[in-house]
Amino acid sequence: MRPTFLPRLVNPPHEDPALYIPMAHHNTALLFDAGDLANLTPVELLKIDHIFITHTHMDHFSGFDRLLRLVLGREKILTLFGPEGFLDHLEGKLNSYQWNLVEKYTYPLVIQATEVTALKQLFQTYRCQDRFRP
Repeated sequence: MRPTFLPRLVNPPHEDPALYIPMAHHNTALLFDAGDLANLTPVELLKIDHIFITHTHMDHFSGFDRLLRLVLGREKILTLFGPEGFLDHLEGKLNSYQWNLVEKYTYPLVIQATEVTALKQLFQTYRCQDRFRP
């Protein structure tokens, strides 16, 4: 029997953490943490549809910008999960860019994000056409 999950570290130990898990026989992948993603090809990055962020230190979250840049203008839903404070940090990243040209994009990118704490889950949707406003 072949494995369904084919996990691999994106970077060597002691470098930015990222665990890439493509699904066998599917055109999809999971990503645990998003440190430096330069070792993933654009084809691999485009397979990512679920991202799990353990915390938002730079070495765990800076690669999200590269992924975001690649998926802009594509019909895609990115689903993210992160710890307490995650939605504020994600919105900080999204607010750091100017989105005045996205209305021209034919295909809508949607980010669905969930902040998970011990007591609750907070959910927010960010649409490219809405300039990623919550």
